[in-house]
Amino acid sequence: MKINIRPSRADDYRGCEELVRDAFWDLYRPGCVEHLILHQARTSPDLVLDLIAETETELLGALVATRAGVVDSAEVAREVLYLGPLAVRPDHQGRGIGSQLMSHALAKATELGFGGAFLYGDPGYYARFGFANAATWAVTTPDGLNFDAFMGVDLRPDGLTGVAGRLLESSAFEVDPSRLIEFDDGFTPREKHILPGQFGQ
Repeated sequence: MKINIRPSRADDYRGCEELVRDAFWDLYRPGCVEHLILHQARTSPDLVLDLIAETETELLGALVATRAGVVDSAEVAREVLYLGPLAVRPDHQGRGIGSQLMSHALAKATELGFGGAFLYGDPGYYARFGFANAATWAVTTPDGLNFDAFMGVDLRPDGLTGVAGRLLESSAFEVDPSRLIEFDDGFTPREKHILPGQFGQ
């Protein structure tokens, strides 16, 4: 199966949002927020990359990347890239499509001059791209936390040298609960479930 990776177009947007919603539904919480984050990222000045994976006939995956800042103790911010959400259509997961999207995004980010990138995700998956615990660079979440699912990667040798502090994502990641309800009402209704493995479960 030949996969083409390209920047998204306006006529891809709705299909991408539906795909992301399907991929993340009930994964980390009852329902999901990632389709709204994708929608908000596309109108944000922080948007850097907006990619899709497709065959000649089908949309199979989507990935966006946005500018973020690592703010040190002196409140000085260093620009980095934040990757995600990354989604692959559920019936095509495990076929390398997400890997192709991520590899393409990292190569593009390097071309654009970013020294490093961060994301939240499965360490067992993202280690293949060189990601490691963000504590490697003394970078924490906005709340000053570190855990295995919060990761970074150098995009060039020593690309994150001197970068330390709290990662602050784009405002595109701010999800207003009432806006989420309004936005989700525009999609096919789905039942939400509380499942083991979700945040707080």
